[in-house]
Amino acid sequence: MALYIDSAYLPEIIAAAGTVPVAGVTTNPTILLSARERGQKLSPHQLLKDLLRELTGNIFMQPGDVEEENMYSQAMSYLEIDSSRVILKIPMIAVGMRIARRLKQDNHRVAFTAVTSVAQAYSAAMGQADFVIPYYNRLERAGVDADERIAEMAELFHNQQLPTRILAASIKSPQEAISALAAGAHDITAAPGVLLDMITDPQTDEAVEKFSQDWQKLKSE
Repeated sequence: MALYIDSAYLPEIIAAAGTVPVAGVTTNPTILLSARERGQKLSPHQLLKDLLRELTGNIFMQPGDVEEENMYSQAMSYLEIDSSRVILKIPMIAVGMRIARRLKQDNHRVAFTAVTSVAQAYSAAMGQADFVIPYYNRLERAGVDADERIAEMAELFHNQQLPTRILAASIKSPQEAISALAAGAHDITAAPGVLLDMITDPQTDEAVEKFSQDWQKLKSE
């Protein structure tokens, strides 16, 4: 199992990675735009270079264009920076499948994103995807039982002995993270705040406060 940071805002990524044992970072065009709206002026390629320099682990980058040759060109431009640590996120559409098959012919790692159905997950695995990425919270908001859907994907992969990993995204709380993992997701990616919330709990804070008070009493004797 692995934790990934789902963000493109460099300062908060670095801060979270200093506390949480993460395996890397996941991004997409929406996340990149959000970082820009917060004042970050880095281009996607410069952000990738900075992430590779500041962190260890894998960086997931997603082409924004849905025209086939443009998508492939963007994907290759990310791989040219560091093909050993960059994983391409490809949308689960017909064009995306064609792009992914081209990338896999050259042994590049591929993650199909926005995978919502079990049939899509199976198709992605048949295309030798390294990851499929279902959106937990988005499924729930669409009226789909995300736990059940992930469990079905996990059972299929297990029964067919498929090596494709399930990376659950759109995780909005620690409880959603644990539910996704318990359902069968191999890994999760979440915003820095959610990852930090996963290591805290009010009862723990209460216990630590009591330890601190008692330590102060010991020191004063």
